[in-house]
Amino acid sequence: MLKTPAGKAFRPADDRRIYLVWMALVWIGMLAGFLPDLKRYMAETPPPPWILHAHGIVYFLWLVFVTAQIVLVEVRKPQLHRTLGWWLVGLSVAMVPLGLTSNMVDMARSAAQPPPYRPEFLALEFQSMAVFAILLWLAVKMRRDIAAHKRLMMLLLVDFLDPGTSRALGMVLPPLPRGPFVFWFQFFWANALLLLMMMVWDKRRHGRVHPALWTGGALLAAGEVFAAALEFAPWWHDAMVRLVAAWGWTG
Repeated sequence: MLKTPAGKAFRPADDRRIYLVWMALVWIGMLAGFLPDLKRYMAETPPPPWILHAHGIVYFLWLVFVTAQIVLVEVRKPQLHRTLGWWLVGLSVAMVPLGLTSNMVDMARSAAQPPPYRPEFLALEFQSMAVFAILLWLAVKMRRDIAAHKRLMMLLLVDFLDPGTSRALGMVLPPLPRGPFVFWFQFFWANALLLLMMMVWDKRRHGRVHPALWTGGALLAAGEVFAAALEFAPWWHDAMVRLVAAWGWTG
């Protein structure tokens, strides 16, 4: 389901420079959403706790680290790429509990603020971390298959794209009516667009879409559908209210 098919397709040399383009698009999407929102974040009352600052710093460092790894491949420094790769894996593993903890802290803070309070939004956060963990495991497992590994690593970035791009979209669009499809579009439009661009590249450049891209893309889509469905499930809302109340810690 993940291995690069035998033959002349998917040679690494045929994909040179395109991953720099994908990486640049990720940075544009993230900066477009988070930079304008930074002033609001820093002015929150009460001030954001240290763990939310730590989460933002670690995530930024992770983006820098992944960018450096892509650049090392492009400038043909494979040995350094492999050496630093295990440090990136360690940082990536640490991001899962840090992300889950910061999400719960942020939601507990929201519960103490004036409405609206939407604990059901934790479905999006939970699925994102679960998909990230699975994609990371697959990327490590396929590290000797260069074409599969690179695509799975790129999908790790796609999985974390929506916090920035959904903020960016919210700055230019008026309030939208609530509904599962609108929710999906609002938060995952850029994820779907970048995944589609990667698939179109594979089809035009190699004649077919790489199996790792199909598998990873299906995993991303399943998580997104899961989040959109639970966002509007009353039982999930009630369960998350109880979970956040039991958690309690606001940092």
